[in-house]
Amino acid sequence: MCARPLLVIESDDWGAGPLPQAEALDALAEILTEVRDASGRPATLSLAVVLAVPDAASGRLELDDLRLAPVLEAIRRGVDRGVFSLNLHGLEHYWLPALKASQDPAVAQWLAQPAPAATEMLPPHLQSRWVDAATLPSRPLDAGDIARAVDEEVSLFRRVFGRIPAAVVPPTFVWTREVERAWVAAGVRCVVTPGCRYTQRGRGGEACGVEGPIRNGDHADELLYLARSEYFEPVKGRGAAHALQALTRDLMLGRPCVLENHRNNFCQDAALRARSLEELRHFLRAALDLHPGLRFVTTAELAALYRHPGADGFASGRTKWPFLWRRLQATGRLWKLLRLTGAAAMGGLAVALLSTPGVRAPAGGK
Repeated sequence: MCARPLLVIESDDWGAGPLPQAEALDALAEILTEVRDASGRPATLSLAVVLAVPDAASGRLELDDLRLAPVLEAIRRGVDRGVFSLNLHGLEHYWLPALKASQDPAVAQWLAQPAPAATEMLPPHLQSRWVDAATLPSRPLDAGDIARAVDEEVSLFRRVFGRIPAAVVPPTFVWTREVERAWVAAGVRCVVTPGCRYTQRGRGGEACGVEGPIRNGDHADELLYLARSEYFEPVKGRGAAHALQALTRDLMLGRPCVLENHRNNFCQDAALRARSLEELRHFLRAALDLHPGLRFVTTAELAALYRHPGADGFASGRTKWPFLWRRLQATGRLWKLLRLTGAAAMGGLAVALLSTPGVRAPAGGK
């Protein structure tokens, strides 16, 4: 439970793919550098990186290929400026044997195109990496194939960026415990989730087979889980105002705000890109105006805080009470019952008496 207001913005799908990403990444870095929290740190974007796309001639175009140099160099510039941090999204944003087995002519055409391909153009169910969705419902992958694929993607990430990824973001949030065991064996220690685990694609292509819930700081074996709480997706109508509401709600409840974003907000036509960039600028500035104590953190830093919950920034002892009380107020039916019975009034008084003097929930908690 966070006593200090924390914001993580995670943006998926960057890396191997269309070259116009480079210009978008540089524009993002400029905006992030403009805005600094009270500690003087610039805003940060945790990029979930895809390492390869199809190549009609060689079979696979990897991120450190010279043809993708503009994109990789833009990513590295942002890292050097302290505004990008890197998570693993996957070697590819699909399971290649499933694409090759697909009977969809559009998929075959997508695989054969000469330019670096945009995976957003694939059918959504075929963008899942950790199931075989060539036919629906999807089928689980062989454990040996999973282990080899994970080893390959972690090795390539280390080759390109010089380290094992601190966290992984499963493409389309469809994955299994078998995949998690392979990640752990490869040295990965954190997985980002939507608050649950989807394990398959259904007959209509929908993500299903839900396992969870999963909460920030949950563990399985050596793996720590983080859970995204909301979206910052201007192209889908979830812009600055939406993100500000989510931020204030999470901070009131003593939670870090972990926002989900995708590159397609910034890699479409010039007008949409400009609008998304302006929404980001407005959100970051308004967030600091509303919550002056806000801190920008990365996925890896948030995971480290949950591994050491006694660290600065986490509530403990009596400092938890105001946040717990607000979470109770958000329960709906239970809170109505407490109010009807008079227990809410007595509980509010108890929280006021038990809470550490001078400690308040983050600004915006009215």
